[in-house]
Amino acid sequence: MFENTEDEHPLTVSEITGFIKETLEKTLNDIFVIGEISGFKRAFPSGHSYFTLKDEKSQISCNLWSFRFPYLKFNPEDGKKVLVRGRITVYEPRGSYSIEVASMIEVGIGDFQQAFEKLKLKLKDEGLFDDKYKQTIPEYPEKVAIITSETGAVIEDFKKVAKKRYPLIHLYLFPTLVQGKGSVESVVRAIIKANNCGIDFDIIVIARGGGSIEDLWTFNEEAVARAVFASKIPVISAIGHEVDYTICDFVADLRAPTPSAAAEMLLPDRSELLERLKNYSYSMEINVKNRISSLRDDLDRIKDNYAFNKPRDILNDFKIRLDDFSEELVKFTDDRLKYFANELQYKERLLSGISPEKTLKRGFAYVSRKGKVISKKKELINGDIVEIHFNDGKSEAEILNDNG
Repeated sequence: MFENTEDEHPLTVSEITGFIKETLEKTLNDIFVIGEISGFKRAFPSGHSYFTLKDEKSQISCNLWSFRFPYLKFNPEDGKKVLVRGRITVYEPRGSYSIEVASMIEVGIGDFQQAFEKLKLKLKDEGLFDDKYKQTIPEYPEKVAIITSETGAVIEDFKKVAKKRYPLIHLYLFPTLVQGKGSVESVVRAIIKANNCGIDFDIIVIARGGGSIEDLWTFNEEAVARAVFASKIPVISAIGHEVDYTICDFVADLRAPTPSAAAEMLLPDRSELLERLKNYSYSMEINVKNRISSLRDDLDRIKDNYAFNKPRDILNDFKIRLDDFSEELVKFTDDRLKYFANELQYKERLLSGISPEKTLKRGFAYVSRKGKVISKKKELINGDIVEIHFNDGKSEAEILNDNG
């Protein structure tokens, strides 16, 4: 037994760590441990595997060397319950201990994974994952609400990507707890606040860095899932690493493999936009020039087309015909005027020959009574006073006999 008294020199860190290593590795050199896999990852190019074995109270690190991996009869994944055989080893530089796995078999689904699958099935049956409820992600967002920890690397990474890709964006941070006690309530409150704070957000991004299934469990809680589903603003879920899936991912309108990937998926690249605008400008210029050229050709064809020129020719013909008609009208008018003048002179001579004055000069006379010419005898009675008109004057007379 290793002992130390006050009379002896103090132990160094290396000495105590060495003692622990020797004791544990000798005592626990062939053990069986049952637990749930969490945080499984396989290093490349070495092929060594590292994960955590846990139960409801504790956890222990494990490593599986690459030459043992081919002997496994199942694919190790987070949430699987396994029986591990191996030995305890101590890594002295860090003073940490772990299980060096010699063999491993699957014995079922872990408690966390079982709870995950149960809730996933429940919400799926209710329709919370259906595509018909997915909202459209805006192509050019202006205001983005980010729900994440204010102290983590996530918000800084997001801001860095946003500044590089699309500096016109306005980011609003809703700081929240992303794991541990009170985190579920914190995330739910942030989602509700983003929907009702009076700012017309184009999108909400719920983001968290990677971690074990326990670290990410906040986003597997039913309350968070229902808050995401109830959001009137589209939601992007960016939880953990690419291999990590949470209930929040399935309910959200879009799942991003990482927070940085969410920024790249959501925000347009300004260099691409500038290039696109340049191409649009060039295309529009070419199209306008081609259109003008085409219209000019069409105009030339129309100008040379007989159908287009026919109205003009018809108008010119009318002008010529009008001139000819004017000349003919003048000639006709002159002839007609001469004819009418001769006719008029003839009529005047004719009328002059038969006028009352000329008739009276030839020895004729006419009788009138009270200014009215009497042409018939029966119009007179005895006693009528009449006037007899002669060429050189008139005389009055009285009618004495009406028998004739």
